[in-house]
Amino acid sequence: MTSLRHISSPFFLKISIIFIVMILPFSLLSQNDDNDEDDDESVRIVADYEALYCSATNGEMLPMQQLKLLIKGPKDKNWYVSYSVNNSPAMTANGNKAIKISEYQISLFLRNLSGKIQDYTIELKKAWLEDLTPLHIPTDANSASIHLLPLPDPEFNDYYPKAKTRSTKKYSANIGKNSSYKVVLPQGAKMHENKSRIEENSKKLDLKIEWPDKEGAKFFKLIETDAFGCNSDTIYAGIDIVNSFSVDLGDTKNICSGDSCELLPVIDLPSNYSFKWKTGETSKSITVSKSGSYELTVTDITDNQKVNASVDVVVHKAPKISINDLLVLLDQEHTIDIYDEGCLYLWSDGSTDATNTFSESGNYSVTKTSAFGCSVTKNFKAKLKDEIFNMELPEIIHMCGNEKMILSPALSINQDYSFEWSTGSKEKEITIETAGVYSVKVSDPDGFSKTASTEIKYHHKPIVDLGSDLVLWEGEKVLLNAQNKGASYIWNTGATSQTIEANSGGIYVVQVSDQYGCSNKDTLYIDYKNGHKFGVYLGEDQSICEGDSVYVTVQLEGNPKPPLSYKWIGIDCNAPETYLKKQGQYFVEVSDANGNKESDHMELISKEVPRVELGQDLVSYPNEGIVLDAGTANCFYTWSTGEITQKIKVNTEGQYWVKVINQVNCTAQDTIEVGFLEDYPFVGLPKAFSPNGDGHNDKLFIHGSNCKNATLMIYNRLGQKIFESKNINVGWDGYFKGELQDIDVYVYVLKVTYHDGKKMIKKGNVSLLR
Repeated sequence: MTSLRHISSPFFLKISIIFIVMILPFSLLSQNDDNDEDDDESVRIVADYEALYCSATNGEMLPMQQLKLLIKGPKDKNWYVSYSVNNSPAMTANGNKAIKISEYQISLFLRNLSGKIQDYTIELKKAWLEDLTPLHIPTDANSASIHLLPLPDPEFNDYYPKAKTRSTKKYSANIGKNSSYKVVLPQGAKMHENKSRIEENSKKLDLKIEWPDKEGAKFFKLIETDAFGCNSDTIYAGIDIVNSFSVDLGDTKNICSGDSCELLPVIDLPSNYSFKWKTGETSKSITVSKSGSYELTVTDITDNQKVNASVDVVVHKAPKISINDLLVLLDQEHTIDIYDEGCLYLWSDGSTDATNTFSESGNYSVTKTSAFGCSVTKNFKAKLKDEIFNMELPEIIHMCGNEKMILSPALSINQDYSFEWSTGSKEKEITIETAGVYSVKVSDPDGFSKTASTEIKYHHKPIVDLGSDLVLWEGEKVLLNAQNKGASYIWNTGATSQTIEANSGGIYVVQVSDQYGCSNKDTLYIDYKNGHKFGVYLGEDQSICEGDSVYVTVQLEGNPKPPLSYKWIGIDCNAPETYLKKQGQYFVEVSDANGNKESDHMELISKEVPRVELGQDLVSYPNEGIVLDAGTANCFYTWSTGEITQKIKVNTEGQYWVKVINQVNCTAQDTIEVGFLEDYPFVGLPKAFSPNGDGHNDKLFIHGSNCKNATLMIYNRLGQKIFESKNINVGWDGYFKGELQDIDVYVYVLKVTYHDGKKMIKKGNVSLLR
């Protein structure tokens, strides 16, 4: 026990006075106790105890002080007593066992972690005999007050466990305001300055020490004694005395191409240093990305001592993986070997060998890591050769005159394709109107493609002109010439020569064909007339829009003798008027009562109507709206909403129609039903994702549930489709043809079919971040 009677300090006189003042009441109490010594039926605290204590033995992590209180009780009786400390729950002395002696000593272990004086009050609560008879506790002897002093706690501020030989360093420390102290130095060290000053509630120490001239492990210590004479924990400061500081740049740095590393020296002594790299930099650290040996000179400015250090940096290239983005599996045991010495491998199926065998189509990846940790990952698609489509286009197609044709490749597998024609079209078929070579690249949903081309040759149709229709009277004849020498001829008379002689009335038709199969024909009407001459007129040639009709009336010139009969050629009609719908040439023959016949013809041209296809009925979410596109450009548009643009955006359910008039004044119309999902679960995409390899949000997945199937297509700013998936569990990892795409905004098209057959198409933007 450390009590005031063991304290020796310059403040002893002051402490003694305090002690005497505090002890005096206890002396008086002791006298009172002496007066009650004959009271055998009472229990009391004997006032012979110290009131002021230092904390326990120095160096304990949780300083505790042991004190003992003497309690007197009845003689020759078994008795009990309970007590509490600072009003804590009462406890029975002697471990709840009867005390059989008249004087009993209680041992208490008290601690002080507060940093200031801690007061403890020990109070007797109850006393009783073994038969539960209460015992008297005098009020003047029922408690004891103990004051536990805090443990001094000196603080060493700028200590460092290493110093140079013969170097002089300044140190500072903090101790209690009224404390004294002692500094113990290792052998050979000198104290050049030892000052103290009072600042607010503490005493500041300023020390200047010159360390020994010999290397070795040393120590020094600082001991604080407070105003009550209590000694602090002793601070033993170990210190290594060395001749020079050291600089360490570490081992050889191996980095991968494209990466960099920081070269930061580690110096074992604190001081004021300057730095000079061989590369010319004067900063403490530099960042490098090239191979080489990097040298550094560090100078201690305080004594101009210089130390050199160097480190090698080796830049390693990432290994290469020679696998095509789209791999055709020639058989069901297709083996790929990407071996390089010293490399590690990890395939998407978990295999770690350099070779891997593929037996089925799918998406695969492999990561190849060199001995220096440089990695490269290759994502690729593989497909069995038998599962890849075949495509055919004619090698040469001969076209005649102004003919048009629809050119479309023949594909062996029924699936979705993307098309890239040399004309720029991305449709499955194109309309051919001019000569040239037309090529198309067709890609399946997995990106596998084939290319084919067709040469289109245009030839002029033969010019066939038999002249104007003729009227021959009895005895007359005429030579009909189809011209185009060297061609083949077919007359409706059965003749195959270039010319024929006509000496009777009738219809004369000739078809002329050249070597390329281009043909043309002409018709000549010859009739013998009896009686008065008359004429028949159908009017000028006419044009109508596809699907429309025109009302045609036969007009007569002259005075034919009635009754008249009408005979149309090509249609079932014998009236002087009719409706014509189909494109072509129409002929009418009129006979009078004398048997005279006159005829006329006209050509009906059918004009192309605009193609209007609003598509299948659409369903979307109310807050997203739906864009309707009339399709055909450069036309006049009239929507059921009153708008006149090619595209409109709608946000309410209902039926919408559009009327389109093209440049030849032909009209087309289409209608679509638009619905919005109110009670259907959400299916869509997040606004952004970040394929940076951190394991969070690295892939773009379709979010949602309760859908039967979904198709996701991603397009870049150029309109190029760079990703497509029909599996909701297959997301886009940000790569296209093995390369991570730039930070940008991309367009997506999402087609969703719910389990009840309801369909929805969504279009929008998604951001690629890093």
